[in-house]
Amino acid sequence: MKKLLLATVFSLFSFSVQAQEQMNGYPAARTYADMTNPFYIPERTFSADSNLSYSRVKLNASLNAPAKSGFPVLKNASKYMASETLTYGITGTWAIYGTFAYDWTKKEGASSFRDWAWTIGTKVNTIEEAWRVQIGADVTRTNYTKWKGVINDDQKNTHLYIMAGTETGDKVFAYTRADYQNIDYGNDQQYDVFSISAALHITPAAQTSSDVGLRFAWDTLDQVKNKDLIFFADGYINLYQNIAIGLKADYILASSNNIKLPYAPTNQGSYSLGVNLKYEF
Repeated sequence: MKKLLLATVFSLFSFSVQAQEQMNGYPAARTYADMTNPFYIPERTFSADSNLSYSRVKLNASLNAPAKSGFPVLKNASKYMASETLTYGITGTWAIYGTFAYDWTKKEGASSFRDWAWTIGTKVNTIEEAWRVQIGADVTRTNYTKWKGVINDDQKNTHLYIMAGTETGDKVFAYTRADYQNIDYGNDQQYDVFSISAALHITPAAQTSSDVGLRFAWDTLDQVKNKDLIFFADGYINLYQNIAIGLKADYILASSNNIKLPYAPTNQGSYSLGVNLKYEF
């Protein structure tokens, strides 16, 4: 875990140096844009996003629960996750990024499930300022250990998305997003996940910002076919021109699936809470 947040440690060190320069009367080298905007791409520089989160999982039908649980799918579990994303802006409209993540899932009365994941991707913005469109793609490889130490085949997640947004008023930016994912377990088992989101990015003051929206997601997992309506929100405070800290949350308002078993669980009531540190250097 020491390596996981290495970029964050470097970021905080750099921040303290810049703050000392400010106290000594030296001007800032440059100004920074709203890096909490979902369309933001750094220009010929790096940005880091460190995330720690906790999730309450009501149902994950893609994972098998231990036999003694009496149910074929994972339900009523807790998930902890840490991740680090580094983005480099090749230009002001094109960037590449990579993520390293670790998560640990625990079900009461059962063994734990843990995995390591690596992501590499790219994203491109249109130049037009009034209307912005962003297209992105990434691939994630996951090495994971299932219940009771049984090693599973590597999982590959291929992800494509497109976003479009525009200013709708003073300090309000409205946008929509469509995502497609293909989850492949490497043993001829795979399924697709789709989602459509609508949200507002609000900047009530120069030092604060927030996003709030709804997302509808569904999958093609055999004999499950989850359908979820999700509320999500986040809020950030700029601690400095190039550093912001925020809280993120989501909650599944409604959920259904095609599991034909008595007392079949759904995702309704699942939620996640997280803290993010964004930094540009």
